[in-house]
Amino acid sequence: MDPELIKKKLEYEERKARAKALALRLTCTICGARPRILLNCPCGTTQYCSVECQRIDWRDRGHRKECKKIRNERAAEAARAETPAPPPEEVFYGPAPRSHADEVRARIAAEHEAARALREANPEPEPTSARFGPRCPICLDEWDVNAMDSFLPCCCRTVCQSCVNKLGGMACPLCRTPRNGGIPEFLALIRGHVDNDVPEAINFLAESYRDGDLGLAKSMKKAAKLFKRAVELGSVNAMVSLGYRYFTGKDFKLDEKKALKLWRMAADRGLARAQCNLAVALYERGKPEWYMTREASEDYPRDERACQDLKEAFRYFQLAAEQGFTEAEYRLGMCFGQGDGVEHDIDEAIRWYTRAAAKGDEWAIEMLKSCA
Repeated sequence: MDPELIKKKLEYEERKARAKALALRLTCTICGARPRILLNCPCGTTQYCSVECQRIDWRDRGHRKECKKIRNERAAEAARAETPAPPPEEVFYGPAPRSHADEVRARIAAEHEAARALREANPEPEPTSARFGPRCPICLDEWDVNAMDSFLPCCCRTVCQSCVNKLGGMACPLCRTPRNGGIPEFLALIRGHVDNDVPEAINFLAESYRDGDLGLAKSMKKAAKLFKRAVELGSVNAMVSLGYRYFTGKDFKLDEKKALKLWRMAADRGLARAQCNLAVALYERGKPEWYMTREASEDYPRDERACQDLKEAFRYFQLAAEQGFTEAEYRLGMCFGQGDGVEHDIDEAIRWYTRAAAKGDEWAIEMLKSCA
């Protein structure tokens, strides 16, 4: 369309609007009559041809309140216009005032530094394997070295017994595998992991053959083969079990040297039970009269190797006791009480006896009674 025509059309619409507004100002708001004289409302928004029309608008239509409201707003606006404006705020050109953000950052940095120092002072124990870490993978509680743990065949993870009791028949929370199958499904999962050279699964199958569980025929030959295979793959539990068989000669040829080697491998990986077993074996080798009273064995001749065995036994007892292993706590107290591998210290002995007795160890309770 031609721009000139558009411009003319807009001008025509503006003139028409002004004429309409003028016609409204010349007519009565109520009846629409066009008298020679109009009565204007005080608010200036309406006009009337007579007092009767004004009375209708003010009384029946409620314009009285609206009129008063409009006049009050205009008066307030006029008062604000007459009030002098406040002086502009002084602009300060310089460094911004110090806020609390810097203090919060400093506090957070101090907390992080304290947490780092605490972690360095108490480092997290190294995991014994990829599937057996320093904590239960479900509840994240530290392992209780005196409690029995449970093995999950679906993902070959070890969890604490309390988590297993809470799970019931629900799916595994770690791999989401259903746990409502029977023994055949359980055994099939284990054999599948054994074929994939998972050391925990191999050790579990070896224990099943050793005890005749899961419907398997008891076979120490198969168990020994599986235990050795699990040891080669790094299973610390297999090291302890196989070492026990060699040490006692039960179903195996007696070989104390191999037993100590296996237990030492597991003990160096931080397993408390292996540390205690190794310490007991070294203690018995360094002090074959350990069952005698201290007075009867004071004059027992000991060579350099025996003294070395007692010192090493004390060190492994201490490592296991610091992890909370009850038997190690009792035997560590016995080392302090008899001065085996360490200087005689009855106060330290009583302290370790007390720790073991608090967990219900009967031998520690008897030793405490004798020390009283």
